[in-house]
Amino acid sequence: MEFLLLGGMILLMGVLNKISIFKQANKALVGLKLPIGIVVFFVGISSFTRGVGFIFPGIMGIIAGIFLIMDLLKLIPRAEDSVERVDIAITGFQIPIGLLTAISAIIGLFMR
Repeated sequence: MEFLLLGGMILLMGVLNKISIFKQANKALVGLKLPIGIVVFFVGISSFTRGVGFIFPGIMGIIAGIFLIMDLLKLIPRAEDSVERVDIAITGFQIPIGLLTAISAIIGLFMR
């Protein structure tokens, strides 16, 4: 569940893109989003084997992992204008998904 919390917090970092210092930090974080996204995706899949109480964290882990892996599109060097538009569209969905993922991870941490 810790990786779900980490994935949710990374998705919530999109809120801070308006501040120039945090925007630079997010650019440095883009390289780590792919491996963390893969781990979060597999943690989401493995959460289904823990029982009925872990279905919500499992679903949110899969969705958050997909969103983190989709940040791979930002690494395309030639399509800066289209990448900027895709980034704006994805950020609108990343914030609520990140919040729900962080909440589901906290709930999952206290379940047995």
